[in-house]
Amino acid sequence: MTFLDELKSVLSTLSAHRLRAFLTLLGIILGVGTLVLLSSVVEGAGKFMERRMMEASGDDVITLSKRWGDERSGKTTNALDRFDARALSSAPHLSGAQVLSLSSMTVSWGSRWGQQTYVVGTVPEALSFYALEVDKGRFLVQGDVWNRAKVAVLGAKAGSKLMKGVQEPLGEEIKLKGQRFRVIGVLKPKPTMGAGGFRTWDESVLVPETAFVDRLAQSKELNSIVVKASPTVLERLGLAHVVYAVRSIVLSRHHGIQNFRVSDPLEKGQSQAVAGLIVGGLEGAIALVCLVVGGINVMNIMLVTVAQRTREIGLRLAVGATKASIRRQFLTEAAILSGLGGILGVLGGTLIAWLLSMGLTMAFGYWPFVFMPVQAAVGFAAALVTGVVFGWYPARRASDLSPIDCLRYE
Repeated sequence: MTFLDELKSVLSTLSAHRLRAFLTLLGIILGVGTLVLLSSVVEGAGKFMERRMMEASGDDVITLSKRWGDERSGKTTNALDRFDARALSSAPHLSGAQVLSLSSMTVSWGSRWGQQTYVVGTVPEALSFYALEVDKGRFLVQGDVWNRAKVAVLGAKAGSKLMKGVQEPLGEEIKLKGQRFRVIGVLKPKPTMGAGGFRTWDESVLVPETAFVDRLAQSKELNSIVVKASPTVLERLGLAHVVYAVRSIVLSRHHGIQNFRVSDPLEKGQSQAVAGLIVGGLEGAIALVCLVVGGINVMNIMLVTVAQRTREIGLRLAVGATKASIRRQFLTEAAILSGLGGILGVLGGTLIAWLLSMGLTMAFGYWPFVFMPVQAAVGFAAALVTGVVFGWYPARRASDLSPIDCLRYE
């Protein structure tokens, strides 16, 4: 009996019992489809977050932030301040590095109780540093910082919250913590998390850092200092040494007391790797459970098939077929059955992943569809192995039947 004959036999069996065949293959389809779907979605999510983080600050940004809740902070030594940022800017071995100091806080606005918004004190360099784009008006300039000007640039969504019903916000005034600020610009939508710890650019109000310290902040401490090394420095020292240098410079100014946190791309990469391992383990566990259920279904239908084809088995044995050929026949049928489930699982998982990426792109503006060929191949191979493993017992049972008993079977 050739492979083509066995394939025709399996397809005829599936055609005769469509519902039973679908239920049999459902476990394998779900197992393989889940593996393909989750791997695609997780990889797409990784690229989505990578792009958002790149838009926010880039992959070579080192952030020093105040250690909130630390009893030593502010008692044994000062917290982060502009002198720390100045020391980093003037460090010879960090020559060419961009250093930005950021202050941010939630402040009240308007006259009603409970109305709050997020305000960021920053400098003109933030426009290029974070790849921000101005939709209307202009961004902050150095003169605004020098003059401690009470001007503000609104995020794309902040304007609608602060000035409901105002069609043209430029030139209008907003009141933050009792202080009036004139609106000079509005940013284009950019819903990405910044490295300074504030929520989103779209919902923030940006003011000159000097005006923030003088008119809004309760102290002259900084929430964070952001360092972006130049390509020359990165090539000469490497990112790990740059992180070490940044930590050492600030640590020496704080008398050896680290009352600040350092968040660098190396730690982010390690965290993403650990998260990837955890998600991969969950993917494998879910797929394994579904494949085991599918394997049990395959074993069940193969046992039914052996019972239904007992006389056929007897005839083949009577005309000289060996036990090995009978066993190979049913193992091949089980492999074909599970392989068909694997193919349907790969196609179904890929289709759902593509549709999901389209929906997420409509919701978030960007969500790439990623087909993972390795996971698809692993899923298909696992389906074949499942069919062979769970089809072994029915195949052995068929090969051990007696020809005489088979011919007597009704």
